[in-house]
Amino acid sequence: MITFVNDLITRNYTVFSEDMALVNHPNRNKRIVQFFLFGVAIDLLLLMAELAAGISPLEDITRHPWLYGYIFLVTMVAFLLFGAMIGSREDQLEKLALRDPLTGLFNSRYLWTRMDEQWGIGKRDKSESSLILFDLDFFKRVNDKFRHPAGDELLKHIGKILQHAGRRSDIVARIGGEEFVFFLPNTSATVATVIAERIRNTISRTPLTTDKKHRITVTISAGVASTNDYNTTIPRTLYEEADKALYLAKKQGKNRVITSNESEKELYTKLETRA
Repeated sequence: MITFVNDLITRNYTVFSEDMALVNHPNRNKRIVQFFLFGVAIDLLLLMAELAAGISPLEDITRHPWLYGYIFLVTMVAFLLFGAMIGSREDQLEKLALRDPLTGLFNSRYLWTRMDEQWGIGKRDKSESSLILFDLDFFKRVNDKFRHPAGDELLKHIGKILQHAGRRSDIVARIGGEEFVFFLPNTSATVATVIAERIRNTISRTPLTTDKKHRITVTISAGVASTNDYNTTIPRTLYEEADKALYLAKKQGKNRVITSNESEKELYTKLETRA
């Protein structure tokens, strides 16, 4: 209780991102109002009990204003604090339910919810949305060579890079294993590809030094898909298109970004030209 009051005064809340949906505290605010009303009800019951006992509340308050002021104040403060404490715990549990516990990024549940919301907005605004699917290259080798704790450190390291690279409107999620998703509302395929390339380059140039002083350099592959047709395309379809592009990126040698509109034949032609 003392720790919570200190956090309440200093506003020391656990906030994982600048996303306003997470900065707000709907449960806390709701519980504060509810417990405030409970406190008012308790004070009214006290006055009604005096009436039932044949005591005039108004006269008694006039004779003992400080006593009644103290009782009413303590009652309201106590109920407000308990309401804030319970509501804050509920908010925290809801936030944790939407987060990957290892990296702190969003999980697939939150990702699909936001994508469903964007589909309605996209239809109205006629905007383009993009999705980038990332997958670490040779992650199993990291676990085999440095063991799983080092692999977890690496995933946290990648999560920080991705979180830093995300714009305010982007949804950055870890959907399992070494796979990460960037969902970019109001973003064209061209811009999404540039972002994916920048992230790929940053990760390849930012090695991790583990707690045991192991230096781990890793690369990442990415598939990019975009749509502005929200009537025939659903979130799952957009994800599947990015997944196919990611598969081609892996097949073509990894550490590269492939868009869903590039066919396998075109990719082979590019590789032969470079050779």
